[in-house]
Amino acid sequence: MRVELRVTSGSRAGQREQFDKSVISIGRNPINDLRFHPEQDPDVSSKHAEIRVLESKVTLIDLDSTNGTFVNGQRVQGNRALFEGDLIAFGGDGPKVEFHISAVEPASTRISTPEGGQGAVPVGAVAAAEGAPMRPSTPKRDTSMRIADAVHLQTGKLRAMIIGLAVLVIVGGGLMYWFNHRESAAATARIDTLLKSNDSLSAQMGKTMASLKGKVAGLDAALSSSKNDVDKLRARIRSEMASGNDEQVTKLTVQLDASDSRQRALYAAAQVNYEAINAKNSPAIVFLVIGFANGSLVSGSGFNISPSGLIVTNRHVVQDAEGHPASRVAILFNGTVGFKHAHVVSVSKTDELAFIKVDDAGSYPVVAGIVKNASLHVGAPVAVIGFPLGTSTAGNGGDGNISKMRATSSLGVGTVSKVLDDMLQFDSWAAQGSSGSAVFDKRGFVIGVLFGGAADSNGRIIYAVPSSRLVAQMPSEGAAIVK
Repeated sequence: MRVELRVTSGSRAGQREQFDKSVISIGRNPINDLRFHPEQDPDVSSKHAEIRVLESKVTLIDLDSTNGTFVNGQRVQGNRALFEGDLIAFGGDGPKVEFHISAVEPASTRISTPEGGQGAVPVGAVAAAEGAPMRPSTPKRDTSMRIADAVHLQTGKLRAMIIGLAVLVIVGGGLMYWFNHRESAAATARIDTLLKSNDSLSAQMGKTMASLKGKVAGLDAALSSSKNDVDKLRARIRSEMASGNDEQVTKLTVQLDASDSRQRALYAAAQVNYEAINAKNSPAIVFLVIGFANGSLVSGSGFNISPSGLIVTNRHVVQDAEGHPASRVAILFNGTVGFKHAHVVSVSKTDELAFIKVDDAGSYPVVAGIVKNASLHVGAPVAVIGFPLGTSTAGNGGDGNISKMRATSSLGVGTVSKVLDDMLQFDSWAAQGSSGSAVFDKRGFVIGVLFGGAADSNGRIIYAVPSSRLVAQMPSEGAAIVK
């Protein structure tokens, strides 16, 4: 399938480009297939979007661009199918491109009627010019000669029809073979391009995993798992292609395309400056120890949103299974020694949210900001900072004298895997003690409050309350931090 992109606005307005490949990259970087001007098209990101062609399906994917990608005025969240005539905009005020499927039009075989004529002129017809000499008439022949001529003429036409049909069958069969062979070759070429592209990405991820090992909790493991899955798919596709099993190759290619998208999202997540996110937010992360009237103790995580000490955590952290409130609350800011007393201010009736206030007067570190209405898409990178496994990690492996423990938070990362109005889902890692952890976007702003995960996912699928619901229920004391 050949794709034609017609630029309707921006520095390249009026230009057209055609592509006959499975992955078309778009952006201001010179390595892109469709390149925009680096200065005259500022709304376009360096690597803004990709168009992927798989057989008859064409998909547009936003590569976490700064200003977003729009199709017919609607912002693309993750990916979107493209159809003939769709108008693509790179940024709200950026250049626009019309999407078309390119086809070669057959040359016209119609013979036009001469001006003033009453109908089409038959091929080979000769009109007598005015004043032209008339040909001498042919001598009349007898009846038997005329019958013989008529029989010869009719049998000649029959022979011509039979020969014509035979030629048509032969040519049609040849065209069908050529068409099928061409389609098969084109599909093979597209698959080969996808495999080569994924090979290149796999090599890049190998280097990234080596650089991340041990630095960011969960991401190196997620990258390794994704790379292994994709390597197995590539090997199976090549094996099925060698055996000629086209149906299985098609199914596996669809799986590879989905795995490739997840792998690219993880790779993009690995490029985020998590050290900067951790540096400006970890001082505001809080380790919680909650006591109940029956003598039981639980630990959890939270984060501070006001200099006077207003802390966000989960409802189930400050209430037991029967809904009884905490009788004692002690908090320890990350990197410090010595617990401070606190009390529960309020508990949400609708969401896994609770607010705690520090009793000891002072000025406490706060997170960089909370997003009022986060515009999230599947595949976006996130960071999670909290205290998974409670005192086992919070105190650097020491469960001894908790009063002398120095709190040390853990940084985990991942990607957005589902976005709902009342819940966010992430491909990341969490464990008991993570409840109440802050979830940050790539800018270092809070977009959610972690509250749990899928029981059978080994901590790899986790859930959070969206920041929009947190802002809606936040005491006025924390309003200044909302972005």
